[in-house]
Amino acid sequence: MKIAVIDNEKGILLSISIFLEMEKHEVYTFNLPLEAIKCIPELSIDIIILDLYMPEINGDDIVKIFRSNHKTKDIPIILFSAHDNIFKIAKGLEVQGIIKKPFIFKELIELINKILINDKSN
Repeated sequence: MKIAVIDNEKGILLSISIFLEMEKHEVYTFNLPLEAIKCIPELSIDIIILDLYMPEINGDDIVKIFRSNHKTKDIPIILFSAHDNIFKIAKGLEVQGIIKKPFIFKELIELINKILINDKSN
């Protein structure tokens, strides 16, 4: 499975990437959100893990951009952040999952699997 991770913190990108690769996923990391917006439509990504707050553009705006693009509109998105308001913000967005930082990698894998099982059954 191809997973894109978008976060401006390189340490988080590295740790998530290592963990997901250990789970046999193909991982694409982006610490520049605008680069992700440009590249992801061409990569046939299966799921996106997206930080909410970043310097160039916030995750909620990225979700809206992906949902308006016919190539990315159906890709499941997991939104993650350390901020408590992530749940409130996510209510108005078309995301399939929410994870609060810090998180346990097992929880992330469980959420990914749950989303993908639901996606395949639809």
